Amino acid sequence: MHRLSKWGIILAQFHPSMSDVKLKGSDFRDLLNDYERLKKLEEVKTNFLIVTAHELRTPLTIMKGYLELLKERVGEEDHIIRAIEDSMNGMISIVDDIVTIANMDLGMLELKIESVSMLDILDDLIDRLKEINDEWSDNLLISVEDQVLEADRRSIEKVLTNLITNALKYNAPDKRVEVEIDSDGRDHVLLSVKDWGEGVPDEVKEAIFQDFVQYVDSPLTRDYVGMGLGLSVARRLVDLHNGTIWVEDNPEGGSIFYVRLPKHHPANI
Repeated sequence: MHRLSKWGIILAQFHPSMSDVKLKGSDFRDLLNDYERLKKLEEVKTNFLIVTAHELRTPLTIMKGYLELLKERVGEEDHIIRAIEDSMNGMISIVDDIVTIANMDLGMLELKIESVSMLDILDDLIDRLKEINDEWSDNLLISVEDQVLEADRRSIEKVLTNLITNALKYNAPDKRVEVEIDSDGRDHVLLSVKDWGEGVPDEVKEAIFQDFVQYVDSPLTRDYVGMGLGLSVARRLVDLHNGTIWVEDNPEGGSIFYVRLPKHHPANI
């Protein structure tokens, strides 16, 4: 049986289906009360995320500073130092996702729409991957026809980062993650991230893009259990650009994640 992470089970309560709501004559007032209650619960959740992110970010910043001092004394290749740095970078990524989710829930995420080069974004991303894990940049096979689109650069960077790091974590050890970016007609860009991991069953292909949901049905995925925010953040950011994101099976085993984005942002049309 397939199962979702404990975060998906616990926090799914904040997202009830409208199909569970039934109106019976004078029950409209009860429905409004339920709506207000759920609205308050959503506010509690968002405030909790903001406070949690703030409380985590401060010690992580301090720890990262001390880690840099240790690297100067012990050396960057020390396996203990590398393990600490990998775990810390993972925590920082989670905190960033929490902040992004909270800001979007509060309507505080501001997009700076400009012309961005997908090739430039990938070049910067590869440099960051080298800082996180030296082997990751060597495990990428990139096929890119440079595309320029009107978008918020930080948002597109976040989408690519989340998709590529996910693929690298869950990929088969003897395979390279393939990243392709090309034009999709005159008005859209299509990017894909292909891995040879465990794959995503059909019954959870939609659910994994929801907040706090993570598929954890194999020994490989259990090794990377987190809060289930990476794909949710990617979906939300893609939605803000009037794009689409989805996952399909890799015919050779694994998954292929697709993102289709308009070359021109709706705000500039």
